[in-house]
Amino acid sequence: MHHIVYNSCAVGQQTTADLTFLLQQARTNNAQLGITGLLLYGNGSFVQVLEGEEAAVRHIYGVIQEDYRHTRVLTLSDGPIQRRTFQNWTMGFQPLSGENFERISGYINPYRSNFLDAHLPVIDEGMLELLKSFVEDESSQI
Repeated sequence: MHHIVYNSCAVGQQTTADLTFLLQQARTNNAQLGITGLLLYGNGSFVQVLEGEEAAVRHIYGVIQEDYRHTRVLTLSDGPIQRRTFQNWTMGFQPLSGENFERISGYINPYRSNFLDAHLPVIDEGMLELLKSFVEDESSQI
């Protein structure tokens, strides 16, 4: 198993309809590729966790990096994992308040001075559980 966690800035203000369409696309594509994960949106930014076989995860991440809806895509973690954290979710989703999104940004701040100096870590299970705590289940509504 492999995971990639990334942060990106949304291009333009995302409406509920935009987010619903994005989520439907993600769930369909991920189900076909055996990818699970989580997508959080807040403050005009996305944080996403992708889990699955390495080739499939890298493929979908490449598609995301070229997607017109994202800019400043920054890889936070890229590496092997022991097990899936989101094994039953083709893509869990939650829009977050500014305060909650700041909590996440404070935990993984890719813009702090030494973050990019180090090799990309595999984000630990504690961080993944923190992300998961924002969503009750995959069916969370927008």
